[in-house]
Parts: sequence; C-alpha cells; structure tokens
Amino acid sequence: MKLNRIQIKIFEKLSKEKGIEADDYIKQFSMEFIHMQRDGLQDLSEEEGDNWIHRAYLLSL
Repeated sequence: MKLNRIQIKIFEKLSKEKGIEADDYIKQFSMEFIHMQRDGLQDLSEEEGDNWIHRAYLLSL
C-alpha cells in the first residue's frame, strides 16, 4: 500500500527542514532510514514510511 496523506505531510515537513524537495529527500536519505534505495514518495510503501518516520522521530529525541 502507498503512503497515506498524513505520512506524505510528515515527509514534506522533514524535507522542508533539510531545504530540499520531498522526492530528493527520499532519494538522498532512504538508505540511511530504511536500508533500501527509493527515488521518491511514490516508491515508498506505507510500512516503509512508518519505519522511516519512527526512526526519524527517535533520532530527533
């Protein structure tokens, strides 16, 4: 299943914090967060998005 709209909003916020577009953010950081190369939001599954968001949250603490 693809990302839901809440996940998309979170990824847009995360990418904005880095000063880059969401798809560029996914391409640049996917290996770090989910250990798989993805090229954009449309390539992420809902589960991958959840894992990424969870890890990003833990790193922000």
